[in-house]
Amino acid sequence: MKTDIVQDEPKLILTYPYKTILNWIAFVTIISFSSIVTWILKNLIHEGTDESGRMIIVIALVCIPLLLCLLVCYFYLNAAKLEIDKNNSLKYYTYGRRGHSVLQFRFAMEDIQEIKGSKLPLGCSKIMIKIKNPIFCGFYEKKIDKQINVSVIAEREKVDFFIQEFLNRHSDKL
Repeated sequence: MKTDIVQDEPKLILTYPYKTILNWIAFVTIISFSSIVTWILKNLIHEGTDESGRMIIVIALVCIPLLLCLLVCYFYLNAAKLEIDKNNSLKYYTYGRRGHSVLQFRFAMEDIQEIKGSKLPLGCSKIMIKIKNPIFCGFYEKKIDKQINVSVIAEREKVDFFIQEFLNRHSDKL
């Protein structure tokens, strides 16, 4: 008999709000930029003069690092997500090789030692969290006996709500 695993909806998800738009823009930019650079290099190599040799070197020194930077931004831009469940357990996800979320750490609200938030443009905020003794969720679950730092970029309202909830919980214990 097959049982379905039903997971509750998370109470709050902190993730970058413009990720899909930026991924499409980066994808189109990478494809167009690489095709233009390839076409220019092909024509310069075909020409074969000293001036074209210098231009090839300039393109290699300027355009290839730019293209690599775009690729890194495309694959790893804001590749983090924090889910808060109804029972106040938190799950920190990063993105794996094929764009799927991979659970990295689990921890409780009580494990958070410090939260810092900073405002970013476009209605976003960056939240940096210091966690003591999280549970690493790789091939097997293992409790890490040291402090780690994680950061997530999310909508400003959601970050403010999360910080306020943490401060309310933290003040109740004092």
